[in-house]
Amino acid sequence: MAKIPYLVRRKNIYYFRLRVPADLQEILKVREITQSLKTDSRAVAIPLALRMAASISIKLQELKSGNSSTHLQILKQANEDHQNNSVREPAINYATPAPAKSSAHSLLFVVEDFLKRYDPANKSMLVKLNATLPIMIELVGDKPIDQIYQTDINNFFDEVQMLPVRRDAAKFKGLSIKQVIVANTGGACIAEKTFTGTYRACVNVFVQWAITHYKDQGFPSLSTGGCSYRGSRAEGINKQRAMKPEELERLFSHPKMKKFAASSDTAHYCWLPLIGLFTGARINEVCQLNPFTDIVQDDGTGVYYFHLTDEGETAEGVDKSIKTNSSRRVVPIHSKLLDLGLLDYVERVKADNRKIIFPQWQPRGGKASANAGKWFTRFVEDVGVKDVTEGARLSGFHSFRHTFITWGMSNKIPGIFAITGHETEVVDGFGKISAVAKGYWTRGIADNILEKQTTVEQFDYGLSFYKPTL
Repeated sequence: MAKIPYLVRRKNIYYFRLRVPADLQEILKVREITQSLKTDSRAVAIPLALRMAASISIKLQELKSGNSSTHLQILKQANEDHQNNSVREPAINYATPAPAKSSAHSLLFVVEDFLKRYDPANKSMLVKLNATLPIMIELVGDKPIDQIYQTDINNFFDEVQMLPVRRDAAKFKGLSIKQVIVANTGGACIAEKTFTGTYRACVNVFVQWAITHYKDQGFPSLSTGGCSYRGSRAEGINKQRAMKPEELERLFSHPKMKKFAASSDTAHYCWLPLIGLFTGARINEVCQLNPFTDIVQDDGTGVYYFHLTDEGETAEGVDKSIKTNSSRRVVPIHSKLLDLGLLDYVERVKADNRKIIFPQWQPRGGKASANAGKWFTRFVEDVGVKDVTEGARLSGFHSFRHTFITWGMSNKIPGIFAITGHETEVVDGFGKISAVAKGYWTRGIADNILEKQTTVEQFDYGLSFYKPTL
């Protein structure tokens, strides 16, 4: 059952609980406010707790801005406001007294030091850390590190798993993280994989580092081991699936695609899905390709190939990244792409001195693919192939990756995981297979570029494509 902010249960009775902001704790002489809701019904307690949270938060904000005469009046009025909206309650109880002033570094100071020292080569994790740790600071509070307790970390994990799937939705615009959590009450929350793979993983990395570097300055021996996911969204709920032949046919033969192909100004709308179909590459791996250095011809064999890497020059606003070390790879360009004029398109982009293959999509947040991904999601819906079935969705570019692997596996093509760049392990004497893609069959991984070209050329989906205008 999903946890509701400001609501705790003690001996079958529900209580309201709100943490006092750090800058008001010394004034109010308390760290948190608790109040019995005098009910054992969760359905009754939820609206009571949320109303009381709204009332007290307003009063606390008035105190912070200096618009209230005394803090006692604020708390008295907040309690009366609550009683007028529900059954009469006993007076507010105060939890632990506010701690004395500390000379220890603040949590923000330690987080900033950690991020400055973190290995910049681990780009994918660094992106997660930069997004996650500010949320931790907001929910825990920017308090001195010697005043952070295990309960602060536990409460953070209880609250953060109530975040919505999409915090950038219009209804959450301008809201703080705490306000977003309250506004999302009853809505879909983050999945278990996001909770464990992003929030818990990032906080654990930071905590272990801080214990090593700041323990002698007061950072406590915190643990993330006991923090568990209690949401209702099962792992794999957003997993994409392979496209069916009829869905591929509809997508590539749709009148919209024909219109895109008819103008050089819209040719990139054709090339993005075409490259995805014949490489199984992740969307950011494709969009961050540098036409000058990442789309080249092998001198020894004459084979044209994509160099999927996080290294080398790129466009302004792009931070080249890959998911894992094994994602750095060479993928021969399928003859179908060459026949459709890909190299001519690349030369046109190079003539404009652009350092990413699709400059029409402006990078955002360091990602060359941010806007391209949004476009493709809309396109899938526009052409009528979108599928939102939980655990088997067809709603984004990653479906091409599933399509490539599934088609290759079904046709017993060896070497497909060398093309997709999965981390590998030996399985049953058949060579190597991705740990992520266990269950897929392959006879081995081709390391030679000619062998890889042989693998790629076996992908013939039996489709016709519009030739993009140059």
